[in-house]
Amino acid sequence: MFPSSLAVVLTGLLMGGVALAAFYWAWRRGCFRDLEAQSRIILDDRDYRLHRPWESPEQRLDRELHYGTLEPPGPGEWGGAA
Repeated sequence: MFPSSLAVVLTGLLMGGVALAAFYWAWRRGCFRDLEAQSRIILDDRDYRLHRPWESPEQRLDRELHYGTLEPPGPGEWGGAA
């Protein structure tokens, strides 16, 4: 029983060390400097103007008033054919 427990503990420590090293590497490269700007990059302005077939007419009208005329999605965008 002891040898298998030792293997589990050592494997857990090794995996934790790898995760900590990856986090340190990302921190040194500056991946966490401007999280607010990175959160805004996820949706492009064009994404707000894409036609979404699952929306209600009220939601569609509200989005059209805020972001302009809606466009059909291209391949791979919000349900567009791939």
